[in-house]
Amino acid sequence: MRPVISKSVYKKLSDLLKKIRIPGVTQLKDELNKATIVNDSELDKNIVSLNSTVEFTHESLEKPIRLKIVLPEEADLSKRKISIFAPISIALIGFKESYSFEWLMPSGTKQLKIIRVTND
Repeated sequence: MRPVISKSVYKKLSDLLKKIRIPGVTQLKDELNKATIVNDSELDKNIVSLNSTVEFTHESLEKPIRLKIVLPEEADLSKRKISIFAPISIALIGFKESYSFEWLMPSGTKQLKIIRVTND
């Protein structure tokens, strides 16, 4: 399944990728390149996007994790806000609630499942 990204988020992230040089740039760029781009009004509310709060699990967790995916300057782990450049954010963006998939993380391949997505 290909990730689905809104036009405005695609543009914002593409512009950011041109300016920034940090880990995760190549992986995020690859995900954007294979994404299906849709008009903002056509993006389902249950798809993970920039500024989404997402609850997910993977096989080594006993409890789900809930995080908000934000731009790097807004990241604050104490508030459960994680940068779009974090490996888990890159794994989740563009996919919908109830979707299960494998993703290569720095710690190895993980089986992920998106439980709930909230978009403000």
